[in-house]
Amino acid sequence: ATTAFSASQAAEALNYLALAGYDAQTAADALPAVLNLAAAGGMDLAYASDLATDAMAALGIEASNENLTKFGDQMAKTASKANTSVAQLGEAILTVGGTAKSLAGGTVELNAALGVLANRGIKGAEGGTALRNVILSLSAPTDKAADAMNSLGLNVYDAAGNMRPLNEVFKDLNKSMANMTEGEKTKVLSEIFNKVDLKSAQALLAGCGDEFDNLADAIANSGGAMQDMADTQLDNLQGDITILQSGLEGLGIAAHAVALIEKL
Repeated sequence: ATTAFSASQAAEALNYLALAGYDAQTAADALPAVLNLAAAGGMDLAYASDLATDAMAALGIEASNENLTKFGDQMAKTASKANTSVAQLGEAILTVGGTAKSLAGGTVELNAALGVLANRGIKGAEGGTALRNVILSLSAPTDKAADAMNSLGLNVYDAAGNMRPLNEVFKDLNKSMANMTEGEKTKVLSEIFNKVDLKSAQALLAGCGDEFDNLADAIANSGGAMQDMADTQLDNLQGDITILQSGLEGLGIAAHAVALIEKL
């Protein structure tokens, strides 16, 4: 009754969650977050349900209402702070997939990196592909790339063998190339990331430091962002009509239920 969706649409969302393998209780628990995600991003319920279930599965995150809400809040905050939308972020996250599990900062770092790329016009599936390739180039470099990183003294992993935050890696990369010409920088980046992903690496280099840190900080403190965005979407005449229609449908369902009970 308080969302942009009617009772029958909510039932459809439950069906999508069931098709994804959720049991009845898990689907019911996840439903509010999925409805808010769809409303905040202006997405249909089928896509929002697929995004929520597929992304959480790829990232190895339990699909609880709490986790889904946190995930949606982070996407909503990223969309409000960077040049992208919730739907475009979802497309990017589905594209980068399980590769993002190696990120030190989890979903906060994932959204921040995609936001930095989006600010430079690399968004949606293109942004997801770019980030996936950058992560793979750093975490599993070719011999040529490894030699280039060693010559720069660039450490991708910490002493415990865990991947360092992308922002820290790119800040170190920036420092190590500080005295190079543009041509020399391009040559080094091409050796590490290959020519196809050169634009993406340059975008992350340009956005590392304060931009990345400030965006990540906002995302880390994003509680309630998805609900706020969903409420904003309804804060107009069309939203009032939508709520009214939802309420009328609910009233009709209740009346039908009473009639069935009386008949029995």
